[in-house]
Amino acid sequence: MFVEARTRPVLAEVCRLLGYPDSNAALLRHHTNAVYAVGDIVIKIAPGDQDLDRVRAMVAVVDWLVDLDFPTVALHPGLSQPLEVGGHAVTVWQRLDPAHDHPITVSELGSILRDLHALPAPPVRLPVLRPIHGIERSVTRSEILNGKEQDLLISRLETLAAGWEVMRFPRGTSLIQSDPQIRNALRRFDGTPVLADWDGAARGPREWDIATVAVHCRRFDPPGPGAFADFTAAYGWDVTSWSQFEELCQLRELQMIATNARKSRPGTEAADEVHRRIAGFADDGADLRRWRIL
Repeated sequence: MFVEARTRPVLAEVCRLLGYPDSNAALLRHHTNAVYAVGDIVIKIAPGDQDLDRVRAMVAVVDWLVDLDFPTVALHPGLSQPLEVGGHAVTVWQRLDPAHDHPITVSELGSILRDLHALPAPPVRLPVLRPIHGIERSVTRSEILNGKEQDLLISRLETLAAGWEVMRFPRGTSLIQSDPQIRNALRRFDGTPVLADWDGAARGPREWDIATVAVHCRRFDPPGPGAFADFTAAYGWDVTSWSQFEELCQLRELQMIATNARKSRPGTEAADEVHRRIAGFADDGADLRRWRIL
């Protein structure tokens, strides 16, 4: 099970290798990855089943972005990454300002994504975004869903999958971050906003990144009403003029529910939140209650 008790020994070994004391390491997050801050670095530990080649591709993308002076968090220099420690892929990053006091705005995120989507194709072999298979796998592998919930999500997936197969994306494909949101953005200590968390970097429709922002704007606090209009103004294109955008947002929401259902453990607050989201999602996906961040 991917829990702190499992990743702390990995953290201790990484700190030993780098010459950092692990005694003052602060846990920042333990969900998709275990993320610890130690001094001026951040150590990210992937689950044991993470594909190492996938992590290598992510590292190569980040290095390429840094070479282009794209605003992103950089890997810790002087290391051949990812490290392999205790059966886990580990990456080490330069520590930045978490921007709690001056959070990234959706307008800043819109500018960053506009620039990202304008870049040429990176010289890295990246997976192609295929959300349908991933959603189905997450639903079937979840330990917290009952039969009724599984049937509901699979039925919804079948409906949305038909639409996905025939979608024609007006902005075309490019490198996408696949989970852009204000919580995946940081600041350099001079205040410059940067995009972080490239685990899902892929080749896919630009509209997928935009839909992710739209879902976060309407489901989570903050940013609240009107925020998505600020994003589209900065991005430079009003995606709501595309007739299939709402359908794409519904697929993105379904993916978020399914992914968290797979990651959550029975009896946890995360599992409770997944059940609550599904209860609202049951009404043909029309319920727009706010979600709690996981």
